[in-house]
Amino acid sequence: MPGLPVTDEDIRDLELLIRSFHPLILIDEPDEGRVVAILEVLAQRLGLPLLRWSAHRGLARVDGDKTAVYKTEAPEQCLAHLISANAEVITYLSGFAQHLDERPVTSRIRELHDVLAGHRGAVVLKGSPADLPPKLARFFTLVRLEVPSSEAYHRYVSTVLANLRTRMPVRVDLSGADVAELLDHLRGLPFYEVRKIVTRCVVEQGGCLDRKSIVAVIDAKRRTIQRTGLLEYIPAPREEAEIAGLTRLRSWLDKRRRAFRDPEGARAMGLSPPRGLLLTGVQGCGKSLCARAIASSWQLPLVRLDPSSLYRRYFGESEQNLHRAIRTAESVAPVVLWIDEIEKAFGGDGEGDGGTSRRIFGTFLHWLQEKRHAVFVLATANDISRLPPELLRKGRFDEIFFVDLPSLAVRQEIFAVHLTRRHRDPTAFDLAQLAAETDGFSGAEIEQAIVAGLYSAFSADRELTTELLLEEIRGTRPLAVTMAERIAELRRWAAQRTVPAD
Repeated sequence: MPGLPVTDEDIRDLELLIRSFHPLILIDEPDEGRVVAILEVLAQRLGLPLLRWSAHRGLARVDGDKTAVYKTEAPEQCLAHLISANAEVITYLSGFAQHLDERPVTSRIRELHDVLAGHRGAVVLKGSPADLPPKLARFFTLVRLEVPSSEAYHRYVSTVLANLRTRMPVRVDLSGADVAELLDHLRGLPFYEVRKIVTRCVVEQGGCLDRKSIVAVIDAKRRTIQRTGLLEYIPAPREEAEIAGLTRLRSWLDKRRRAFRDPEGARAMGLSPPRGLLLTGVQGCGKSLCARAIASSWQLPLVRLDPSSLYRRYFGESEQNLHRAIRTAESVAPVVLWIDEIEKAFGGDGEGDGGTSRRIFGTFLHWLQEKRHAVFVLATANDISRLPPELLRKGRFDEIFFVDLPSLAVRQEIFAVHLTRRHRDPTAFDLAQLAAETDGFSGAEIEQAIVAGLYSAFSADRELTTELLLEEIRGTRPLAVTMAERIAELRRWAAQRTVPAD
């Protein structure tokens, strides 16, 4: 595998910790290859041996004599050897976090901490803070590696291409703008994934890296992120999404676009970059569409988190899932993180789930308050009354917008948008009459009326007309009728607590 890029920034914190006798270190970084590359450079700089442990081999030197240490395959045996050796070495324990709950391991870890605390010997694990049992958490020092820069990805891709050229002719047919776009899409992926993606693109296209490769990279990145089972990745669209109404919301977003894309400039002006929005309102009125519209307007990728995917059966798994989702979103920043129906994640009281929802909520709240990466959080809620009051107070989100049923004018816009999307000329329809007949309809219900009209027209082998749409509309009972009391209650709640989106 080509050498991974390592910078001074990557090793600065680790070097300081080892020089100041921090014996147990947890590195929060999903890419194991990057962790090992950083430790190799660091060990060389400090003049220390580097050992690596794996369950199938035990302890072995990474550099020099790679003979494994006899009988160190078991976690407890490995720790016992490190305690008895009491040497100034850096030891990386690969895949060790899963053993931390075992009683003999817990005891040995505490002993190892005390033994190594007197010199530069250090044991390093890879994992998230959620991997640490509470009784061991205080013994470890957490290090979070920053996402590699675009320059680091550029250097690595160049190394991969140079390696390929030793086996086959390789041609790069990309402009400067194309290269920047390619690197944007690679950013956040582990280097081993970058190597596989770039190599496959070049081989499939007969030794050429060109515009077609960018499309392949986007698809590969989508698959890689969605393999987590937590996030859906939607790349930044080339054209802005067309959206009807929501004038206040769109104006708010337009004024904050530059501050988010240029955070240093915003801080120089005395501003904090925007952190996020909470959208609530009547179902089917465009909350989900807003997420795509924001990503489109700001030309950012969108990652969608389905809160129900966070929850798992075993203790600690749900918190780990949230941590992984946040870490993935940060790795592809700048990005819009869309939390769809946020009440599904944080609407419980924690009594019926052993406190899991409370712990997840606390983790999310802390991250939302302290986040340093360019992740704009867009949360949508259908039932905002289920959310804890701590999430709704000022300062958590920049603003809470209420998306109501569309007005007469907006309904005309919605008809025009959906007719145009289905290759119909809106001027051929009586939009004013259609809008008047759909009082109380949501945007989704208007769209479905058009879809139903198209089915009727297609089955009768005729063209869609205003009259055909009116027939479908008059046969529909909208949500405003079937859930009138619920919508009235929602409007009363929102009147004093939210800003109208339109």
